[in-house]
Amino acid sequence: MLVVLLSAATAATAATAATAATAASAASAAGSATTPQSPRSAGWAIASHVGLPAGWTKTWSTGPLSDLGQPIALSSPIVANLDGQPSVVVGDRNDRVYAYHLQSVSPGQSVAGWPTTNGSGPIDSTPSIASSGGLPSVLIGSGNDADPAPGGYQAFGPSGSQLWFTPVVNPPTDNVPVSGVQAGLTVGALQGAPDAMAGSLGQVSYALDARTGGQLTGWPFFNSDSTHSTAALADLYGTGQNQVIVGGDQTAGQGRGQHYTNGGHLRILSAQGNQICRADTNQVVDSSPAVGGFLSGGRTGIVVGTGAFFPGVSDTNTIKAYDGLCQLQWSTSLDGSTFSSPALSDVLGNGSLQVVEGTDQGGGASGSVWVLNAATGQKVWEAGNIGRVIGSVVTADLTGGGYDDVLVPTINGVRIFDGRSGVEIAALSPDLGLQNSPLVTQDPNGTIGITLAGYVASGGLGSPAVGRIDHFEIGGSNGAQAIGGSAWPMFHHDPQLTGNAGRTTPAGSVPRCSVPSAAYSGYDLVAGDGGIFTYGAMPFCGSTGSLNLNAPVVGMAMAPNTGGYWEVASDGGMFTYGGAGFYGSMGGRPLNRPIVGMAVTPDGKGYWEVASDGGIFAFGDAGFYGSMGSTHLNKPVVGMSSSTNGAGYRLVASDGGIFAFGDAPFSGSTGGAPLNLPVVGMANDIDTGGYWEVASDGGVFSFGGVPFYGSTGAIHLNAPVVGMAEASDGSGYRFVASDGGVFSFSAPFFGSTGGLPLRQPIVGMAGF
Repeated sequence: MLVVLLSAATAATAATAATAATAASAASAAGSATTPQSPRSAGWAIASHVGLPAGWTKTWSTGPLSDLGQPIALSSPIVANLDGQPSVVVGDRNDRVYAYHLQSVSPGQSVAGWPTTNGSGPIDSTPSIASSGGLPSVLIGSGNDADPAPGGYQAFGPSGSQLWFTPVVNPPTDNVPVSGVQAGLTVGALQGAPDAMAGSLGQVSYALDARTGGQLTGWPFFNSDSTHSTAALADLYGTGQNQVIVGGDQTAGQGRGQHYTNGGHLRILSAQGNQICRADTNQVVDSSPAVGGFLSGGRTGIVVGTGAFFPGVSDTNTIKAYDGLCQLQWSTSLDGSTFSSPALSDVLGNGSLQVVEGTDQGGGASGSVWVLNAATGQKVWEAGNIGRVIGSVVTADLTGGGYDDVLVPTINGVRIFDGRSGVEIAALSPDLGLQNSPLVTQDPNGTIGITLAGYVASGGLGSPAVGRIDHFEIGGSNGAQAIGGSAWPMFHHDPQLTGNAGRTTPAGSVPRCSVPSAAYSGYDLVAGDGGIFTYGAMPFCGSTGSLNLNAPVVGMAMAPNTGGYWEVASDGGMFTYGGAGFYGSMGGRPLNRPIVGMAVTPDGKGYWEVASDGGIFAFGDAGFYGSMGSTHLNKPVVGMSSSTNGAGYRLVASDGGIFAFGDAPFSGSTGGAPLNLPVVGMANDIDTGGYWEVASDGGVFSFGGVPFYGSTGAIHLNAPVVGMAEASDGSGYRFVASDGGVFSFSAPFFGSTGGLPLRQPIVGMAGF
């Protein structure tokens, strides 16, 4: 597990700075983070000369909280209505979650039953709000880099009572399991409503029923390393179904049949926990992505910073924009770490979204805030030397100018800039250290409220820090106007932490067969004449069912990030539908033995055909890693599967013998063992890196740590099994018989052709 220790900073004074420390690797335990205390490594900034403008008033402050040495640090305040009036909710490193009414007097009025704790660890996670049956609940993670145990996911009711707690369970192969949850829990509809998703500091990310904490089907997702990034939630493809967009860390090594290099990832995951696509970087992606319709032509884009774990690599200090297929659109280098999370907002008042990002130049240095053209990544304006920016910027129309202004948290309070000109207009609480985001609200009296939650020194130089919450109001202002429109008024945009600025892909605007297949839940069956039968949400994209073929179809495949599918015939002819690309085939070329199956690369830009003698034919970006074409086989090859990252593959023979090439490990086989009936197919398990074999009687054989979910080996079948497919990132599997009967194990059943008349028998299946 990769551990990034972002310490809470030294306590806030004009010379205070936060210390960002990084340590450990995928095999190391969490080190101990530096606790906020009085100044040690002073940063510097050009002092603000604007102060508190006329009409701006600090209406209340908690004063020092009872969290000596474990104050509010990375947890950002959000707004919630817990008892009929709006309150600010935030956590601290003393295991507590606070709730104060926005309409208060010093030292603030706590909501009844708050602060609350379940003792599960320090809180650097930002709370989120879920509602069910009209009652709100506060969702939050516990455990951080310095103290990741016990840690986990939890929810508290309006009165502060614990509703549920879900621990993190890492794979048994993780030799240093860590259970902390430092990311915020993003709330929205995945498999129902409300659901919640967040990564952990271990090797897995969970999606949960926000009402019960129960694990959703297909989850957890194995991400192999720590996740500090809070996920965004958006319908990227106009299907009416949300996808999860999240950053992650990566340490070099081998994990579940896949080789990783140092760096990070941006991932798009389906509601069922399937990886649709992944963009790799050579720096960690601890920043939380923002999503909105900001690319050219109004296309939906994703913007995210990186981190500062690996020294000297090219993706350090960058902010990057991607499309909905994880394809890089632009990358811009800034003047410091982009660990903090970007905001998407119309700060220019021109009707479009801009990217706003703060930077941190490290101990003894300073930081800046940048506004970028979201479509191109070009700089619009920059304000430099404002102090270290570790927390994330927010925006709101504070002046009624019709555009959003920029609130920048620094280790010396908040500095506020006119969104259009970049001129500083206000500075709040310069003695308060902030490593999180401010909160802008419409207060109960209708005015604009600004809440800061951070830390101050408890005494003199070197003394431990304590938390403090300050609340300001702008007299005569319009709170509703300030946080409406394109405002980004809190960390990750809203109390559900969706990171979604809107203007995303309109419903139905993407042809169904161009939507990435892994975004759907379902499966397809293919018959010998190429006829396709679709189930679940899978679209019909065409078939050869009405064509005269030179040779029968023997298999099919789907790629997670392309729409449509491929069919392959025994003469090597390839038929492509929807977003599946044609990269060549063996059709019309002499073969020693017939083609019996195919597999596609994870990016959908290539595929392999395999013959019964084990000959391999690679097309597109599919690499050739070896074959059995010139080797005597005891039994013919009947199928193949790609390794998890496409840098290898396995072939399976009818006696269950496995032939592994490239980075696909050999984890065992039934070759040489007596079988009741021959093996007819196999499937790779993305989750564990292992694989299954299936025999024609439906007997299943598991290798490489894959779970056994069941089989039909002891059941009479009307027709023999001919193939199998993995479901939902290793959460189950399905296999299909030649009459189209489908047998699902720990996977949803969506229907079959069993009992229906078919022109030709079913020969294979594919799905997610």
